Amino acid sequence: MKKPFENFKDLKEKIGNISANASEGFLGKIGGYFNPEPQKERVLRHEDFNAAGDVYYADVSVAYKIAERVLWTILVIFVLFSVLFNYKDITYDNFYYLFKDFSSAVDSGSSDYEVLSYDSDSRQSFSLYRGGLATVSPSTISIYTATGRKTIRENINYSAPFAVCSDKYILVYDASGNSFSIYNSFARVFTDTTEYPITDACFAEDGRFAIVTRDYENKAVVYIYSKNFKKINKYSLDMYMFDVSIDSAKNEISMLCYDIGNGTGRTVLMTAELGNTNADSVINNYFDGEFPLGIAYLDGGRLALVTDCSVRIFSKNLKEINKIEYFDSKVTDVEFSDFGVAISTLKAAKNRVIVFDKSGELVYNNSIKYNVSEVGLSEDCIFVNTLSGVARISMKGKDESFLPSNNGRLLVYDSSTALICGDSKAEYLVFNK
Repeated sequence: MKKPFENFKDLKEKIGNISANASEGFLGKIGGYFNPEPQKERVLRHEDFNAAGDVYYADVSVAYKIAERVLWTILVIFVLFSVLFNYKDITYDNFYYLFKDFSSAVDSGSSDYEVLSYDSDSRQSFSLYRGGLATVSPSTISIYTATGRKTIRENINYSAPFAVCSDKYILVYDASGNSFSIYNSFARVFTDTTEYPITDACFAEDGRFAIVTRDYENKAVVYIYSKNFKKINKYSLDMYMFDVSIDSAKNEISMLCYDIGNGTGRTVLMTAELGNTNADSVINNYFDGEFPLGIAYLDGGRLALVTDCSVRIFSKNLKEINKIEYFDSKVTDVEFSDFGVAISTLKAAKNRVIVFDKSGELVYNNSIKYNVSEVGLSEDCIFVNTLSGVARISMKGKDESFLPSNNGRLLVYDSSTALICGDSKAEYLVFNK
């Protein structure tokens, strides 16, 4: 009879053999898979294909097998390095946000084009966001996907809320207060406050953003934040600022201001390298007798400037390359979009629409028969909001169409669809393609 110690020794040896065999089997399979030598399964030789003349396909099979092994190796290395260098970001919350936001992104590819209802408030601000709609009232912010699904509803307390959107975020600020918040499609991700009221904000394509306010010494102060929500720069100006725009490709910021000048008032366009806050590096352009309305960067670093008297297009070197004047007209609306800039004017009961495309070329400059309250742009169409409905005018031909609607804010979804956002609902207007 064996001693207990010997029994234990035999058991330990058996367990060790089982573990070794299991390890050898598993690792052996992996090693065999990446081993360029022939496996246990029958490997056909070139001679086996000679009779059928299929040696070429044997070579192709070998090449694909090698490519498969290389790709698997690259994938494993990539995963290991990703985990190693980003392990701090691998959390439950981040995975939750990823899959929830992915669901919202899927919705952005389609729309049911129905009436979208929300809480009634006459002071709401509206913006298109990732194919859906963001509504901001003094008491709530709500975000809807293109299919009408509400992804977020959060209570806020703003007196005069405004929303600014990028491809990724929504920035909501209070024009009568000193706080702002940034949201994605399902949660608030950042909040900050300023000492004085916020008057404007904008996003850059690379995720940086600007907040315009003032302080006790300056009439305007611009804070630049990084894409990680860190405050990185500050511009202080002794002028009233009306608009700001950032071109991340040029690493440039333009600020649209107004001062008294020679006594008649003037528009001042200030441009600087983003991050260089030295006053000597700022380029100033002055336009006497004009009141500023807005600026925006177009493609290729070009810049559009709109005043109450004219619209100008500047090259990437700030040389004026195009200009349309309307000194005796009243500007009824200005719209900057991904497709360019549109201006509607009124003179002696005649409405006129001027459009420059995203490259700065004049593509439309005509009188229209509609009384314009708002103007919008798609790639090849102009949308005009009137008191009784929305008109769509083709910029490539003379095609016009009109759909009746209730009063509200005009948002252009695509070339065949517009939204009219009223106090309590958004109505989708679908034109014939």
